[in-house]
Amino acid sequence: MKKEVKNIFSCSECGYQSVRWLGRCPECGGWNTFIEEVRPRKKAGHLSTTSPPEKITDIKAEMTLRTPTGIQEFDRVTGGGIVTGSLILLAGEPGVGKSTLLLCLAGRTALEGKKVLYISAEESKNQVKMRAERLGTLSENLYILSTTEMPSIKHSIEILSPALVIVDSIQTVYDPELPAIPGSVSQVRENAGFFLTLAKERNCSIFLVGHITKEGIIAGPKVLEHIVDVVLSFEGEIKSNLRVLRATKNRFGSTMEIGVFSMEENGLIEIPDASALFLPDSKNTFPGAVIFPSQEGSRTILVEIQCLVTPTYYGVPKRSVTGLDYNRISMITAVIEKKLKFNLGAYDVYFNTGGGLRVTEPASDIAVALSCISSLKDKPPMEQCVVIGELALTGEIRPVSQINQRVKEAFRLGYNKAIVPEGNVKDIKENSIQIYPARWLKDAVENFLSL
Repeated sequence: MKKEVKNIFSCSECGYQSVRWLGRCPECGGWNTFIEEVRPRKKAGHLSTTSPPEKITDIKAEMTLRTPTGIQEFDRVTGGGIVTGSLILLAGEPGVGKSTLLLCLAGRTALEGKKVLYISAEESKNQVKMRAERLGTLSENLYILSTTEMPSIKHSIEILSPALVIVDSIQTVYDPELPAIPGSVSQVRENAGFFLTLAKERNCSIFLVGHITKEGIIAGPKVLEHIVDVVLSFEGEIKSNLRVLRATKNRFGSTMEIGVFSMEENGLIEIPDASALFLPDSKNTFPGAVIFPSQEGSRTILVEIQCLVTPTYYGVPKRSVTGLDYNRISMITAVIEKKLKFNLGAYDVYFNTGGGLRVTEPASDIAVALSCISSLKDKPPMEQCVVIGELALTGEIRPVSQINQRVKEAFRLGYNKAIVPEGNVKDIKENSIQIYPARWLKDAVENFLSL
């Protein structure tokens, strides 16, 4: 019997659905993003066969089983390893090393005697084997399937019953039964739903590789990020060897941890001690360069906040920000102009973070402000000094978390002075470093730059 069908329009950017075509998506604001899809009409009166509700006190909680991958930086981000039966989405720029990372992970898992199915929908079997030989991840338990069709994928999983499945990528596989092109909203949504059901029913872990758009967000419907258990982002400049793995969603652990890798000729190399990786080679101080101890989960990473202030030759001064939050930069520069009477309206201001690390925590506010003032006045900052503190709109410096760990790591790396919020002084137990407490931005400027 032929199924009844209906037309529906879906936004290719966020997955918003409408019964009619719209020029502008009311959810994400995108223009001309609606695509017509044909979907089976659900039968009326169909009842689900799910189990009845239970009291939460009667439910027996099962212990979460984690499988360490052998890649310590990966395990750090995921919270100790891969949770059995989880669905994980890995996204990143083209060429950043997503396939390399997952092939290393597949090889490590296969060497432990577990069956791994690597589904390559973008490369041939020979291409995958050549990379595996280069990475040293060949194993008899690692199976390669080069296809884009879901029926072939379902059949292979049924035969092998693997413990780990990797789909590279979710945007390129398609189900012929769905009347939509590969990569469309309905294809991505339905196929991801199948892998979610598969992971829970067969208790196997599944990785989905996701493409990202030119705006830097994951391509496809937003529901893709909602249904998976973990969303991982693999970041890094293509021209640089540095790669950073971070979790933007994690149902089984923290989203504050990061993993640091270096892309070398033979694959990804872990960098467990990344504290000094983002620091300048020289201990000499220069105008506009300030050291900030950034807290990434349980690890402290010292990063150089850089600023360059130059006279503008246009009517509107330019603001360029790399590695920092643009909106927070605008707030900090406004506080500098209001509270310290510095005129930044006649200058172009450029901000950057050393090594390409992205810093978003408010604890970097004072480091950002002092780097800007240091470049504006062309005065080098205090030598061997780190700066920590959150800046309020009133010009007050607010306390930050994990201050003792930040100061301790700074001293380990050779810094003997620290400008910290006055409210954090009582929490510092490291006595070997000289502390300069500051309550107001003006106090921090006087201590740091001696203006």
